[in-house]
Amino acid sequence: MFATKPHHTSVSGLTTAEATLFYSKTVERYARFFDRPEQRLRFLNNTVTHQVACKEKLDRALESYNFIKKLGLYERIKSTGFYDRLLDLWLHRSICRELKEMLPSASDERRKLLQRSQASFTTRLLFRSYEMRRLLYGVAATACVVALLGFAYTAVWTARRVNVYLASRGRIERKNTNSASTQNALIADSSVKHLPDYRPEKVWLVEQQGAYERYSNGARILTDFETANHARGFYVLPHNQATLVKTSSNDGAQVRREPIGIVYHTSESDMLPFTSDNNASIETHTRGLLEYVRKHKSYNYLIDRFGQVYRVVRDTDAANHAGNSIWSDAEGVYVGLNESFLGVCFETNSKSDSLDEQLTEAQLVAGRLLTQVLRSRYNLDDANCVTHGLVSVNPSNMLICYHHDWARNFPFAAFGLSDKYKVAPASVSEFGFTYDDEIAEKLGGDVWSGVKLGEEEFRRRAEQSDMTPEEMRPRMRERYHQQMNLTLRLRISHPAEAEASRQTDGSAAAPVTSSSSSLSSRSNARPT
Repeated sequence: MFATKPHHTSVSGLTTAEATLFYSKTVERYARFFDRPEQRLRFLNNTVTHQVACKEKLDRALESYNFIKKLGLYERIKSTGFYDRLLDLWLHRSICRELKEMLPSASDERRKLLQRSQASFTTRLLFRSYEMRRLLYGVAATACVVALLGFAYTAVWTARRVNVYLASRGRIERKNTNSASTQNALIADSSVKHLPDYRPEKVWLVEQQGAYERYSNGARILTDFETANHARGFYVLPHNQATLVKTSSNDGAQVRREPIGIVYHTSESDMLPFTSDNNASIETHTRGLLEYVRKHKSYNYLIDRFGQVYRVVRDTDAANHAGNSIWSDAEGVYVGLNESFLGVCFETNSKSDSLDEQLTEAQLVAGRLLTQVLRSRYNLDDANCVTHGLVSVNPSNMLICYHHDWARNFPFAAFGLSDKYKVAPASVSEFGFTYDDEIAEKLGGDVWSGVKLGEEEFRRRAEQSDMTPEEMRPRMRERYHQQMNLTLRLRISHPAEAEASRQTDGSAAAPVTSSSSSLSSRSNARPT
């Protein structure tokens, strides 16, 4: 577009002499800027010599790369006119450079020369651009910097908008989940009044086969994975003082063998989407979980996602489900609930961003029926049906809620039970366990209401003992460790007595089948 000559002749096929003559015709048109002959001659020689050198350099470059020839690009570049246009641009660049060096430096005189000449507008524009090339370079560099900054700003702004969108979407999903949970709780609460009242005499064993038990309330307990552990044995501490129980033969301390309550757990295992497409995979996950629970003797019962109830550790034996834990009732205080409470686990887990566990409808029904069976068999008080999150403690730092399963939102009403979140936990009121900001944050910003009541009770007891809660707390921690050690010694020092008690109580419990016979009959025992 800058050429002032017609393009009827291609430069690519010219020799060096022919190219020199060809370019001389174009350069002569700009020699009119100079009045003196010697200036015109020097301008002509310098420009043409430089242009011919550029052409030879371009030819060598194109010929030195074999892939250009193999792909046919060499001939295509020359035949399409791109070769001529490129050399034409270089020619005008050389003309502008020589004009700048040889024209007078005075701007007025240079302007008069340009106006006097008959050069085209494009040539003048190119010449002015060459004169202002450093300014144009600066403008171009500035534009690039501005473009990069704009791109960076756009990227950051987009990332922020995406984060805001994802956060808002997460809040909406959590809100919907909470709304759904609240709605389910309301439905459960509203349906409780239509369910039959709990009465121990209403539930009895109807049928007992090798792989299952069936009860009058419709509960069905599978015994395929049933196993044994050490027999139960625990003491009950008196209220308020949490006095260490003495164990001498004449002190009258009574060793208890039958379970006193139920602790509800979650398996916190991997969960597949609860859809019909995953039936086989869900069953496989459940079987793996049951094998793990049986191997580690983790719970007395497990309720899978289809509502099937499995007895694992038999009722007369302690399961390893509660660990460091405390609860109380009207009779006294219980420490280390493995020995005194039955462990019932639901196959579910809490979401990654909350402590909200989800139960299937089948698990809700099965959990209520199993609760009725156990309360009826052992005459368990409603006050002792509680969740793991409410009883779990960490004695090393005197904090509650060491394990968080069912630390909130357990459907007590749907199970025919009173709300234990309103009850002062003995870990706080009796032993002075407390909580920190991390626990409160995990619980949604604050602990359950019963903890506040427990703190007031412990503060009152400390004042009655002329101590501050901080002074009393280390003593109670030591008292807790002593009681846990006492329970351990009870198991070790009285194995014969414990075994005799278990044999006596075993007549009321389901017999334990062998692993082979249980597994072989399981397909017939499991309802479809």
